[in-house]
Amino acid sequence: MKTIFFLIAHYAVLTAPLEAFHLTEIHNKLQVDEAQKQEKLFPGTIGAEKAVTLAIESFLTDSSHVESPLALASSKEDLFTYLNQPTSEIQFVYVGEEPEHGESVNDNWIIELRIRSLSDHIFWSVVDRQGKKPTYNYGFN
Repeated sequence: MKTIFFLIAHYAVLTAPLEAFHLTEIHNKLQVDEAQKQEKLFPGTIGAEKAVTLAIESFLTDSSHVESPLALASSKEDLFTYLNQPTSEIQFVYVGEEPEHGESVNDNWIIELRIRSLSDHIFWSVVDRQGKKPTYNYGFN
């Protein structure tokens, strides 16, 4: 019985933040076990679910980086359409990995996004675990 529970828990994903934005079709790879691991290793005032919410808000509203998803899409509505597809995927950057600009998972929640119908870029949103620095996002291909 414990083995079955482990397998189910291993594949469990965070859904509430995506559902709040009505992103029901995106390939959700936000694994609960990775969120719990990072919360335990790197405690902060911002938890996993709040970090995902802040990341999605950033992706949908901040086009300040020339290669951000919103800068590449023609509008917020178009970006939402691109996001809400099974060919798009969202996940945590894992412990030991880092995005293009080298931000640390130790200090930040880093959410990785791929929107294959929009571009071949990889996008990241960086959320300070302590909530002191503003959330931002960027892309790179």
